[in-house]
Amino acid sequence: MNDFTIAIYCFIDDYLKVAGQKPAAKRKLSDAEVITTALVAARYFGGNMTTARS
Repeated sequence: MNDFTIAIYCFIDDYLKVAGQKPAAKRKLSDAEVITTALVAARYFGGNMTTARS
């Protein structure tokens, strides 16, 4: 699970940089972290975002 999570995060982060996505000034999480959390929740926790975050 850790390898999948890291690989997905790196891919999404690099993709967003290439696509020109600018981070908002007051955000606590990056877009890549939010998208990765959603994908990990869908794959390992049946879509449960609360369980995936912890």
